[in-house]
Amino acid sequence: MNINDILSEESILVDFNASSKKHVLDALSKLAERDIKVSYKTILDNLIKREKLGSTAVGNGIAIPHTTESSLDKPKGFLAILSSGLEFNANDDQPVDIIFLLLAPTNNGSEHLQALALVSRLLKKDELITKLRGCKTSQSAIAVISQTIQDEAA
Repeated sequence: MNINDILSEESILVDFNASSKKHVLDALSKLAERDIKVSYKTILDNLIKREKLGSTAVGNGIAIPHTTESSLDKPKGFLAILSSGLEFNANDDQPVDIIFLLLAPTNNGSEHLQALALVSRLLKKDELITKLRGCKTSQSAIAVISQTIQDEAA
């Protein structure tokens, strides 16, 4: 599995001005709805339930909200790069400005875990995160991610 299998240019919000955690989850759910043809309300409700179990903020200004969806046959990702950080109940008490929504098939737990591990490893790269925070378009964000993957493979 490769990040390019999960994320596309059309699934990225850049310089997004979010007023709250719910606002950005709502926007990402609406973006996902257009791609996977599942009601954004269903996605949002599942994400809110997941956040109630514990924050999906992983530190360093990054959150990886995730849930499953029965209509999916493979994981899908949606990325929001915020114009400024917001409260996300992170363990390090830092505001979050990079949110990677991961949706995975309900009936394939191992694929969900593989995709979550892939996204987590990628978003632990400080150089990538710094570059993503400087992106002003979805094209530049996907280019930065693709370049990071190519550099790793070399």
